[in-house]
Amino acid sequence: MDWSPRRTLPTLSALLLSLPLSAAAQSTNVALNKPSSASSVNAIGFPDLFGHPKAFNGNIASDDRWASAVNPLPSNPEWLEVDLQAQYRVDRLALYTGKDDTYGRMVSFDIVYRANLTDAWQVIPGASITGNTLPAWTLTLPQQVSARYVRLLCKAGADDNFCRVREFQVFGSTLTNQPPSVFAGADLSITLPTHSVQLQGSATDADGTITRYLWTQVSGPTTATLSGATAATASANDLAQGTYVFQLAATDNGGSTSADTVSVTVNAAIPSADPRAGKLHVWNRNGTYDSAVFLPKDYGTVPGKKYPLVLTLHGRGGSTLTSDHTQVGSSPEGFIRQLLPGKALVDTFPGIVIAPNGPRVGQPLDTWWHTANVHALVLEAITLYGADPDRVTLTGLSSGASGVNDQLAYYRSTYAGAMPQAYFPPNPSPLCVLEAFPIWAAGNSDDGTFSAWNWTNPYDGFQMRLQQCAGYSGELMITVNPSGGHGGWDTFWARSDAQDWLVSQVRKAP
Repeated sequence: MDWSPRRTLPTLSALLLSLPLSAAAQSTNVALNKPSSASSVNAIGFPDLFGHPKAFNGNIASDDRWASAVNPLPSNPEWLEVDLQAQYRVDRLALYTGKDDTYGRMVSFDIVYRANLTDAWQVIPGASITGNTLPAWTLTLPQQVSARYVRLLCKAGADDNFCRVREFQVFGSTLTNQPPSVFAGADLSITLPTHSVQLQGSATDADGTITRYLWTQVSGPTTATLSGATAATASANDLAQGTYVFQLAATDNGGSTSADTVSVTVNAAIPSADPRAGKLHVWNRNGTYDSAVFLPKDYGTVPGKKYPLVLTLHGRGGSTLTSDHTQVGSSPEGFIRQLLPGKALVDTFPGIVIAPNGPRVGQPLDTWWHTANVHALVLEAITLYGADPDRVTLTGLSSGASGVNDQLAYYRSTYAGAMPQAYFPPNPSPLCVLEAFPIWAAGNSDDGTFSAWNWTNPYDGFQMRLQQCAGYSGELMITVNPSGGHGGWDTFWARSDAQDWLVSQVRKAP
């Protein structure tokens, strides 16, 4: 703290003039005639004599001054502030208080500063004063501070305890101009038919103000129309599918310019879902295995998307369509029954399900799955419905499971996995062609028609024989229930793990 006691203004002026020439040349009074503000202004003599601008007009000897309207308290000081309009390296302060040399001096005060409007105030080192007895005070800072806003906090005054300042001088030198900081905004994404977007940019300047904004297009599939291109916020219009890059440049009052870019991705319009999506419909094949079909709820919304396909074959006495084949039956037999309207699985099942209606070839309950025709149905469904040829599985019950076995015997390479229920195991020749093929079989111990014992008996059951194959991959699973007779398939297909299994198998390379 550098105290300079003096009794008269001439003495003070002489002392200031005695400062080394180098120190005087290094800085100027950067507070002179700069914008100011105050916590209060005394109404007597305002605005001719008393007002906060009077403290920064360079007139020390005159009676004009800032005077507070209320008495300060140490906990609630009156204040006088100057905006230097830019950041300066402040190295010296001079404060002339009071009404004159002997009356109205400031007894207790702090001088604080901040570099930016959002910064916290800090006390200038050496500028926290108590017990002052002098009407004039100067301080040469031990170390320069970078400041734009300087504020005097008057905590106590002498005599009538009003705060008075004849002149407040802040000496400093201009900082090297700092370029502005520019943010063009976060990257954006829109989907056609929306073809316009708001560009929300911003810029700040630590040592000055922003004087100019300019948006330009850097790249893109077409030339966009820019509106409001000379403001921080603009709009880009007439956008087409693709990716655009726009640049925001900002220039400060010192002439420095900085820029930032933002990308805008314009996605193709999302197609509407197929009207059949999430529903059952009839696929009419001119009488040759007309089928009930389920399509996933998002079917048609993603162009080119390939879906898993599940073929489900009903039993000897079952059906999937009404007798005239115009509608899906109210209780179609097979896995397709899990996807009747109103069931929760309708909203989540990610695969296509094809449930052909088997022809009656003899007696009323006599259904025969023609192996080649069923395979032709599968190949046609893959193409017609955009199914993934590497994720085709098949399941069936009773004689429908026999149809599954026939597909494995003749067309195993078409499929990624099989789930036969309540029927005897497949019996290909040689058996080991199924050693690395995913099979999940299910049946009941008390099934008097097709006992699960054929799968599991430890002597010559399918499981025991398949495990002896040299390339057995361990992908055979068998679920055997102790009871249920020749039935229970709906309960098994309702299991979420069975449903997930059907759409998660992937065909192995031949």
